Amino acid sequence: MTWPVRRLVAVLPLLAGALPLLAPAPAHALPLFARKYSMPCTQCHDGFPRLNDFGMKFKQRGYILEGSEGESPWDSENFPLSLIGNVGMDVAGTDTRTDAGDRERTTISEFRQNAVEFHTAGTLAKKVTFHFDNGFTTDTGVLESGMAFVQFDELARGGALNLKVGIYDAEIPYLSSARRTTLADYLTPVTFDGQGFELNGAQSGWTYALGLINSGRTHGAPTDRNFNRLEDTYLWVMREVGGQRIAARAYLDRQDPRAVGSSSAVRAQFDLSALLTLQRLTVIPAYVLETHTEPDVETPDRVHHGMLEAIVPFGPDGHWVLTGRYEIAHVVKTALIPESDQWLGALNAGYYINPNAKLGIEWAHMGNNAGAPFVDEGQVYVHVGY
Repeated sequence: MTWPVRRLVAVLPLLAGALPLLAPAPAHALPLFARKYSMPCTQCHDGFPRLNDFGMKFKQRGYILEGSEGESPWDSENFPLSLIGNVGMDVAGTDTRTDAGDRERTTISEFRQNAVEFHTAGTLAKKVTFHFDNGFTTDTGVLESGMAFVQFDELARGGALNLKVGIYDAEIPYLSSARRTTLADYLTPVTFDGQGFELNGAQSGWTYALGLINSGRTHGAPTDRNFNRLEDTYLWVMREVGGQRIAARAYLDRQDPRAVGSSSAVRAQFDLSALLTLQRLTVIPAYVLETHTEPDVETPDRVHHGMLEAIVPFGPDGHWVLTGRYEIAHVVKTALIPESDQWLGALNAGYYINPNAKLGIEWAHMGNNAGAPFVDEGQVYVHVGY
């Protein structure tokens, strides 16, 4: 693969294990708001759980309609609870390289529960938003906590400044791992866990956020006596131009040190993406650059990521939604790590029986040029929400 092609679609580091990359993650489309406001789910979603323009602005305003005020859940006629489930049949084929250099294929077929989640979200008072969710893991069946945050809205007039506190998905509104329309997760690091504080807002066509969150560090230099994990920072800005959106983001992630005597290593992420709406076709291109201050045999010095995703509704009634995505990752060669590429392709067709129930079929393929397994996965599933 030539470098000009790599620059067009860019790239991501090698990840340990292939199958986990194709496993589904939580999907946050909450019918509780449709019940509360007596609106169809299509008001906020072109195809759940992906947000449309109205849905992104509704979420940014703190789950309230424009011109409305928040209220206590006890003052509402509807209890703010949604249940989301996903179950289906999965067939995964893995090609591994033998000692003789041949590839040996193993196929596993299983019926599995992809997701069961409980969400409660809404407003606690006129200018206070909340969101809590829990879900059962697909591999162990253990109930795990997810997002748990409170947001204080309109610290500045008109939603120009809000304060979010707690545990949440740090992401660009239109590019979210939790709200994708495929079961296969992104290779590109579009979403990261936020545990801390975020200042965000929207004004004059701009949407923005600045966050200070926990790192994953467990130790520093041997001489360090103070250890503060609230140290990762990120900033993103999104601009709406003629109905299209362009966003840029920077993220500094402090990690355990590799070098002797250093307090931490720093992984930096810089990305640029866009949401382009062309009549019934939606296209999302994205580029991400990762750098690391202390690379080693497992951590690359630089990784380029690239992605191109397209979503289109079709059929006479628009109940079908087709999603196609291609991603590629290029690890830059160093003295410790060879040059390598990894790629993921996914194609999903979903039929919406109604706005809260979808039948889907998906094929995904992950490959590489570094000797790791090739994976093909096909799934037929049903996704419902209440």
